[in-house]
Amino acid sequence: MEDANLILLIAGFFVGYLLKGFLSFKAAWTATAILVEKVSIQALKLLGTTVYKVAFLDQIYREAIQMSKGKENAKLKSNELDYEFDKWKKETMKVFVENYPPDYKWQLEITDWQSAMNSLTDIYKEEKLKKDGEPQ
Repeated sequence: MEDANLILLIAGFFVGYLLKGFLSFKAAWTATAILVEKVSIQALKLLGTTVYKVAFLDQIYREAIQMSKGKENAKLKSNELDYEFDKWKKETMKVFVENYPPDYKWQLEITDWQSAMNSLTDIYKEEKLKKDGEPQ
């Protein structure tokens, strides 16, 4: 009988050790997934701030060109700025999606510029609700 108790003790120890390892792995995986999600949200916020500031500077630049060189040159520069901005948007989203951690791509809902801006709008609305307390 003592041999059976010893075997059960050893088996119980190993089962407990394996169970603890599995639960620790699951907790670490969940924490990492949350971290990746929070970092991607912060990256989107930074992207939104950058877009806002670039749009503001583009507007000032266009007005300055128009005042100094006329409407025709301002229109040409405006088209160049729009082209470069569209190119930047595509490249930024490509880099964001390509460099998202492969193990967490299942939580990636953003694949293009429009989905990024929609997600950013949802994030800002959610934060506003948290600050205000109630939907308006």
